[in-house]
Amino acid sequence: MRFIRKKISLLFLLTCLISSAQEKVIIFSINDIHSRIENFSKIKPLIDKEKEKGNKVFFVSAGDIFSGNPIVDNYSEKGFPIIDLLNRAGLDISVIGNHEFDYGQSILSDRIAQANFPFICANFSGGIGELSNVKGFEIIQKDGFSIAYIGAIETGNFGRYPLTHPKKVKGLFFTNPIQIFEDYKILDENSDIDLVVALTHLGKSGDEKILENFNYIDLVIGGHTNHIYGKRHESGYMIMSGKNLEMISKTTLSVNKGKIIDFQFEKIDLSNVSLEKDQNIDLLIQKYKDNPFFYKKIGYSSVDHTRVETGCFYTETIRKMTNVDIVIQNNGGIRSNLKKGIITPFDIYSIDPFGNGVDSFLITPAELNFFLKKYNKRYSISSRINVELKFNGDIEIYRDGKKVGDDQKISLAMNDYISNTYGEYLPEPSYSYPFTTAEYIIKYLNNHAGEILNFENCSNF
Repeated sequence: MRFIRKKISLLFLLTCLISSAQEKVIIFSINDIHSRIENFSKIKPLIDKEKEKGNKVFFVSAGDIFSGNPIVDNYSEKGFPIIDLLNRAGLDISVIGNHEFDYGQSILSDRIAQANFPFICANFSGGIGELSNVKGFEIIQKDGFSIAYIGAIETGNFGRYPLTHPKKVKGLFFTNPIQIFEDYKILDENSDIDLVVALTHLGKSGDEKILENFNYIDLVIGGHTNHIYGKRHESGYMIMSGKNLEMISKTTLSVNKGKIIDFQFEKIDLSNVSLEKDQNIDLLIQKYKDNPFFYKKIGYSSVDHTRVETGCFYTETIRKMTNVDIVIQNNGGIRSNLKKGIITPFDIYSIDPFGNGVDSFLITPAELNFFLKKYNKRYSISSRINVELKFNGDIEIYRDGKKVGDDQKISLAMNDYISNTYGEYLPEPSYSYPFTTAEYIIKYLNNHAGEILNFENCSNF
């Protein structure tokens, strides 16, 4: 009986020792918020409550904090409201996402200088200003618990660049975002680091590759593909938290001797009206939104349009403003639908948030066919001449019932994101327009105030 008691006592002592060696860590995570500011006031109370419990609390972003809300994208200091709100909410660190470059390197450098938190990215170099100070990794410590965050950005654009306007990353050099983790294995040997986290903007498949190839990574917190999950995969764990600040994830970890021994993932819906708001942040959001320019009536739509129908509206409007034969627009550049009712500048900048310019070309049908085959992306098209798509994927062009010959030229316009990304497959632009695509659409609507828009059931061909 005494022997049994001793065994029980030893087991209890061992359990207490293991329990005391465990660290409870909470990580709040967001990604791909794209300048959405409405739910920011609900974040700080969530974080503060966990801190009041004595927990070690981290708040991180997996990139794409910019591009998607006209209030932020067209602020006098482009993007500043997001930096301001993230500072006030207590963000600890962010990886650079592809849309962080949308405003240009100089503006991104200015925003980094205003941030109370570091930006990281291990697979790029060549920046100037604050961009030159961006490190590949940072160590963030909370109450004696240290996490090393390693950053990586996707390079899925033509020429191994991130998916942003080529002009915006000119002079920067990007390397393979998976292979770069080979350079950071030494972090796992640092006894002062409790966890190693990959903070990435690569997408789900890229995050999986990291865990499959680098077992020193304990956790990947990712963005770019807008998934929602918190799960175990191969030798580590993966988190992604949706998009547009619709939710924030809360991950609770139990860590013992640098290993995650328990993982719990919670999705917190930020649209929940019962969530507490920080009143000071809420008032600041209302102040940022108080800009009458964005809410004045400039048009009217009689129906709710699908994304395809919105593409028809977009291309036809640009074609009429540029007076060319054909306009094409990449579907990925249309970010919202044209809704029924009053149309405002806010609506147009939501549909087209990227500030792209417009290039026009004089091009033969053969040159256009060559470009479209190389482009090989989904697009919307508007044409004042007849365009026929053949079974082999070629197009034939007819003007006034007569086929346009291969030695004849037509006028073509597109946003300059396409023309700069795929410029080697196009002739030189005949003209570059002085305003952005969104500005031309707003100009068109202002000039046609009585027109009621309806592109229901439109067809690109």
